[in-house]
Amino acid sequence: MSAAEGLRPDHAGLSVGDLEASIAWYRDMLGFDLLRIVDIPEAEKAGRVALLRKGDFVLELFSLASAAALPEERRHPATDLLTQGVKHVAYAVPDIFALMTELKAKGVDVAWDVAVHDGTRCAFVRDNTGNLVEFVERTECGHGTRGSMGRQ
Repeated sequence: MSAAEGLRPDHAGLSVGDLEASIAWYRDMLGFDLLRIVDIPEAEKAGRVALLRKGDFVLELFSLASAAALPEERRHPATDLLTQGVKHVAYAVPDIFALMTELKAKGVDVAWDVAVHDGTRCAFVRDNTGNLVEFVERTECGHGTRGSMGRQ
């Protein structure tokens, strides 16, 4: 048996410009709950991290005053592919049209409206910092193997 046998996703971390505004965005737009806020004294100009939870998933939001703003090309799915690194966090949803309708009514910044890629409906929005957030429609949320990789 491999030591990686029990490997599973635990959390994702995002850098944000305004911690309180980002906590509100993930709460109001996607229903995340705030677990706690922790100071990061060892960071080069002290910062803070907020831990948010949605179901079994935890999202860490890092905020440091000295952090550079997200470059414009990282705010668009197609141009973001031209830079190495993490591209986005994707969430499975049972009805992508219902979710996007709800998010648009709340004023979400749509980066890429619902489209079919590789037989799967998906969409991208930007959070309040400009980080890309993807939604993938799954008949049974959390199941299925087709993602949205290789998008043009």
